[in-house]
Amino acid sequence: MASNTLLQLRTESRQRADMENSTFVGDAELTNYINNSISELHDILIQAYDGDYYIDEITFQTSANQNSYELSTIITNDDFYKLRGIDAKLNNSDWFTLQPFTFNERNKNQNSGSYSYLGVAAVKYRLVGSTIRFSPIPDNNVDVRIWYIPEAIKLTADTDTLRDLNNFSEYIIVDAAIKMLQKEESDVSVLMAQKSDLKRRIEESANNRDAGSGESISDVYQENNN
Repeated sequence: MASNTLLQLRTESRQRADMENSTFVGDAELTNYINNSISELHDILIQAYDGDYYIDEITFQTSANQNSYELSTIITNDDFYKLRGIDAKLNNSDWFTLQPFTFNERNKNQNSGSYSYLGVAAVKYRLVGSTIRFSPIPDNNVDVRIWYIPEAIKLTADTDTLRDLNNFSEYIIVDAAIKMLQKEESDVSVLMAQKSDLKRRIEESANNRDAGSGESISDVYQENNN
């Protein structure tokens, strides 16, 4: 898969804005523009395909009598952006898909029993701020797997690389060039039209990454082979 370095992205952005020999926008400022454009492309791809262009997983263990866990203590590289799903081990062998509880259900299971009594199938979770909360409260150690979308990559060094999906980096280059020209108070209408076309192309082509099998409505009763 192709990739672009930060230096390449800066060079091509300056070329697109016809500012190769201009120092009006310095490298540090242009790097900031590029990282903002990367974040914008990141969100477009997430919205187009429900996050599966960028997805990571991490496993941890619950502790007895603790229902709330800070994400920063679980995802130590601190790149959490959006939650995709949570699984728990059933009988120490099979993974079981957990369902979220609604805010109005926050006190529902406080007196209804424990993990051991109810079984993992009855356990639910909720993302509250920067924490994951489980209901009912775990009474033992349970393996839990979190699927999540990481934050957009941030380039800092000239040699840092960005994975280029089907030349989608063109969107970043055009968007960064627009920001440069806007600071210069120059006309950006042509580049804005190009950006709009690129956004439409990315949304249409990225909408179904698995071209052979589209997403279908999930049957929650079949998620765990019930």
